[in-house]
Parts: sequence; C-alpha cells; structure tokens
Amino acid sequence: MANRFDNLKVAVLVTDGFEQAELLEPKKALEAAGATVHIISDRKSSVQGFKHVDKGEMVSVDKSIDEARAEDYSAVLLPGGVVNGDALRMLPQARTFIRAANDAEKPIASICHGGWLLISAGIAKGRTVTSWPSLQDFRNAGSQWVDQEVVRDENFVSSRKPDDIPAFNNELLKLLDEQQRREQKSSSVQPGDGDPTIAEKGRLSDKGTAPAAPPQHENEAFAVARGQADQSAG
Repeated sequence: MANRFDNLKVAVLVTDGFEQAELLEPKKALEAAGATVHIISDRKSSVQGFKHVDKGEMVSVDKSIDEARAEDYSAVLLPGGVVNGDALRMLPQARTFIRAANDAEKPIASICHGGWLLISAGIAKGRTVTSWPSLQDFRNAGSQWVDQEVVRDENFVSSRKPDDIPAFNNELLKLLDEQQRREQKSSSVQPGDGDPTIAEKGRLSDKGTAPAAPPQHENEAFAVARGQADQSAG
C-alpha cells in the first residue's frame, strides 16, 4: 500500500479558512498510499484551518501558487471551507492552475465549498457534481448538481461534507490508480510512436466553457469573512 503511488504528486490548492478534516484526512490517505502531497497557496508559510467555526491547525505551505505549475502534478485536491473556497476562486493563478489540470484531464477532487473554483474557472459546465448543499452556483454554471456522498464524472470527484470523506478518499484513490496507469503507459511510448498526448488521454473533453469571472454568490461568504457570521462546515 505504501508504494502504491510512489511516482505521483498531488497539489492541494488552499488558503486560510479551509475545513481542516477536508485537507488533512485526504492528505493522510494519499501519503499512506505513497503519493507526494504539496500544499500550494497564496500564503507564504502556513495556512489556517478550521474545525467548523473554531480555529484548527496551521498547515505548512510547500509552494507558492505563483510558482506552481499544473504540469508538475498528477492530480489536484480542493478542500472546502466557505472562506477558503470563496477566497481561492478569486485568485487568477488558482483559476489558471485548475484549468490547465482539467485540460490535461488530470484528476480533480473537490469537497464542500472547494468546488467554487471549478465554477469560477469556467470548467463546471456540463459536469455532474455534488458539494455543500447550499452551494447552488453549480446549477447556474450549467452543471448537474446531485445530493450524493460522492460523485465521479470523468476526471472529477466531488463530495458534500466531512462525513463523506471515507467515500471521497476511496473514489479519489481509484481515480489516481487510473491516472498512474495512464502516466506509466505514456512514459513507455518511444519517440516516433505517435503523439501520446492524444493516444493516452482518450476522449478529449468537449464540455464548453462558462464565464471565467466569479459568479454572484451567497452572502454567507462575505459575512464569515467579516466576522459577522459563523463559517459552515465545508
């Protein structure tokens, strides 16, 4: 088990205000399977986690989002937390990173409010997803939103809340198994054997795009950020 993903690197895009369990528990499962996990953020040294409405652990940042490149990673994890999700989707670097990962059809795993970035990056249209139940911006973006503990749609995996983490982790690991086989097969193609970027990806996504600018969203995010309301889990 420890050597399952020795050659895979997973990027976690996150900023202050993330839901602690939604970062630390998937990170633990990924590292237990041998994957390298990098915390990528706009914060310089560490990011602040929350346990629902209470401050939780500080997590060290491995790389600046200004320096990180999607092509250096095999997958992306987007933890929730309403403040985190709202702030992250406003960063052009985060939107560029997640678009590049999706264009390469790499696994993208979002939970709770982490999915906000998918909407603002314009890659949610036509996809079936789930999220924190109050996050209905997916429907406005042209997604099919469903109320399930975990949803797989091509390279997307999504869940609703911390209670769904076991199912979320299990589906993410299965998707990473597929990604690893794809990367191993691609690396075995010799020069002159054809273009592996087409041969190994399979069907390219043709989902259309939504506006890149962040949509109108819930007042909850602003209230939490200003200290006028409690942060919801996820």
